[in-house]
Amino acid sequence: MQKQQIHAIVAKNLKKIMGRNGITYPELARRCQVSVGMISKIANGQTGITISMAINLSKGLNINLAELLDGLNFEATGSKGKENSEKDNTYLSIGILSINNRRVCCIKDAANQIIGRSELEGGLDLVETSSSLLSLIQESIFEAFPSSKIDSNIFKRTRLNLVTQSYEFEETRQKFEYFATRHFKEVIIIPDWQITFLSAFDGGEGIALIIDKGVSLSYKHDGILRKIGGWKFPVYDLGGENWLGLETIRHTVKAAEGYVPMSNLARNVLSKFNGKIERITETCFKSRDPDVYCLFCGFLLRCYATREPVAVEIITKGFEAIKSSIDLVDKTIGKKHPITLNGSLADIYMPFLDKSRLVSPTDSMHKAKLLAGITDEFLANHGVTLKSLSFSAQGD
Repeated sequence: MQKQQIHAIVAKNLKKIMGRNGITYPELARRCQVSVGMISKIANGQTGITISMAINLSKGLNINLAELLDGLNFEATGSKGKENSEKDNTYLSIGILSINNRRVCCIKDAANQIIGRSELEGGLDLVETSSSLLSLIQESIFEAFPSSKIDSNIFKRTRLNLVTQSYEFEETRQKFEYFATRHFKEVIIIPDWQITFLSAFDGGEGIALIIDKGVSLSYKHDGILRKIGGWKFPVYDLGGENWLGLETIRHTVKAAEGYVPMSNLARNVLSKFNGKIERITETCFKSRDPDVYCLFCGFLLRCYATREPVAVEIITKGFEAIKSSIDLVDKTIGKKHPITLNGSLADIYMPFLDKSRLVSPTDSMHKAKLLAGITDEFLANHGVTLKSLSFSAQGD
């Protein structure tokens, strides 16, 4: 398809959608944070658009990206020809892993061969709106596709496997799953602790620890993959960034009130809030960020690096909480399995663990590759039970 034809189709779709929804050029320009002139050029077929611009426009129009690209039937790249591929019930399998505020994407074709990868800023958190999450997912997919050769209807022939934040919010997760199956053939959402365990031990036995904003420990027992912790702070997650941040605030308040000696840790925290405790509590109380206490963890880690006694004491206390979970699993299983340590605090807690039990963690892309090929059958064979199994689009 020639560039002029592509420009004309996008322009036609854009004008149709704007007219239907009563959206003016200035209004769309404001929503997309681009110039009115740029919107005018696109709407009149005078210029093309990049994938990122297409996603930006679809967000501004509050529509699915496929609607804006309707009619652009490029041939998707893969190991099979188009004729054979369209006979498959599932055309592609895509895995997107959200970790450390990044999205790692891997795309496999019907022959289970990798045909694209991407890694972008911005994680996937189920507390965000479904349309915002869909835009981030689409951006990862389009970025991963080689030469941007993709047709607008491909998602309906695609299985989407996701690892997101806030998986434990069941109603929120189910709402997004239902929304996503309007755009994809099949959707599976699994928690990070499951993909971490599966990628580390390849179906074998072990203990997978994830320690970042929260803490979760997974292990296999009697053929079933199980978990301790990871229920979202402040319900649980002792030893994670949120918990450490809260302990930092508690120490700061005690030091400021004279209950314990003033420390560098407390001084550093107070100096950022003009020495006022009320500013600290106001920050936590008014924040809509569920991980607000993580902000204070940075103060603690800097002081821990200088081996300040109170910082060492808090970190040590955090590991004691984590070790209690390891001890419980050891007792339950009856022997000590190897441990893989993952997450933003892995380097901090690694010196506390028995080195003879440590195994190297797998990287994010390795997890995304595994995630892309996962099916319900695969999960069942590895002792995984999901809170809600995969959703399929109606009529499939």
